[in-house]
Amino acid sequence: MQNLFAEIFLSGFRFAALMMIFYLLHRPRTRLRSVLAIGIMILTYPIHRWLFFVSGGNFALSAISETILFLSLAFLCETEQGDFIRPLISALYYNGMIYLINYVSGSYIYAFTGAFSPSFSYLKGIEGALILLWAFYYYRIARKMTTKAPLSFSLLTILTPIVGLVIIIVSSSAASSLLNTGINVYLHGALFGTLIIVLNMCIFYLYIKLSVAHESLIFARDLAHTPPVWTPEQGLSEAFIEKFEITPREREVIEAMLHGKTDKEISTKLNIAVNTVQAHLKRIYRKTGAAGRFALSALVRGG
Repeated sequence: MQNLFAEIFLSGFRFAALMMIFYLLHRPRTRLRSVLAIGIMILTYPIHRWLFFVSGGNFALSAISETILFLSLAFLCETEQGDFIRPLISALYYNGMIYLINYVSGSYIYAFTGAFSPSFSYLKGIEGALILLWAFYYYRIARKMTTKAPLSFSLLTILTPIVGLVIIIVSSSAASSLLNTGINVYLHGALFGTLIIVLNMCIFYLYIKLSVAHESLIFARDLAHTPPVWTPEQGLSEAFIEKFEITPREREVIEAMLHGKTDKEISTKLNIAVNTVQAHLKRIYRKTGAAGRFALSALVRGG
């Protein structure tokens, strides 16, 4: 019974982490996609555990099934402009991190207790809390990214947790002949894994900072040579709309914002929810490279 509660507890943590990344960060563009995505988020961990027990502990089968579910979430979170890369990176990155965090938390438990089973419920609680904390960190940092990540960094981000886990396992096996007990081997792996997680988070944070600074420089350079593309009488120019692939609804949001209306006033005028207005603005900022309302207003007014 204690293990059952632990599984339910971890399932809730996993669901909260997935909601944070795939619903708040990569919001599905239609109601149907949102419903399907939430359904997958709820079933991901139960399906993973069910396949693990049914297959007699076949780790590969449960890992493959969970990866497929994460890829399905990435597809459901594809944007209106066909941006599949961002949610795909999040899906693969999340998939690698949960296995690395699971190994690290389990190694700490074994190193200090000498067994997994007596502390199974505590292991699940620690694992779930670590996954949720990492997801919150990823959400807070990744939402500031205004440009698509280079392929090289995307691969680094995705592969670091997986490669790190392989290195930990291999190095722990090699260290077992040098260390006195198996407990020391697990502590070695746990400390090494913690270092990899921290380094990966630092690399991701620095990349976001550098990408935002780079985007700001490009934006400032372009702004100095950009003629006004909006007037109160004629609205946005067609050149601006074509350049940034602005949809008709996004055009209405931009023009209402330029007339000084707040999010709530825009939602009332266009008869849409405030959250929808904010989602439109978020996509507009990403398309144009503007950091916010002021920067977008400066862009369309030519400074």
